[in-house]
Amino acid sequence: MTVNIVGQASPNTFAFETSALIKPQAFENMTRAGGSGSQTRRKNQNFNLMGVQAIGMGLGTLIRRMGVSPDIVTGHDFRREELDHV
Repeated sequence: MTVNIVGQASPNTFAFETSALIKPQAFENMTRAGGSGSQTRRKNQNFNLMGVQAIGMGLGTLIRRMGVSPDIVTGHDFRREELDHV
């Protein structure tokens, strides 16, 4: 499966909905903010859904090629922002 990865796409546009958005500075921003960075996430969108899926597919491919068992568990933190810093 070929994915079109872009570094810029405005929300509510055709490109945003049909391309994988992964901004070049996305991982730098997460590192600087210490994790996902709730404030960074709110100010600018570094990934869209297809971008996160593309990262997951790439990670899965890398893991398989390294010969590691593909037993991976993921999750989502549903806490509100006020609880993130408790």
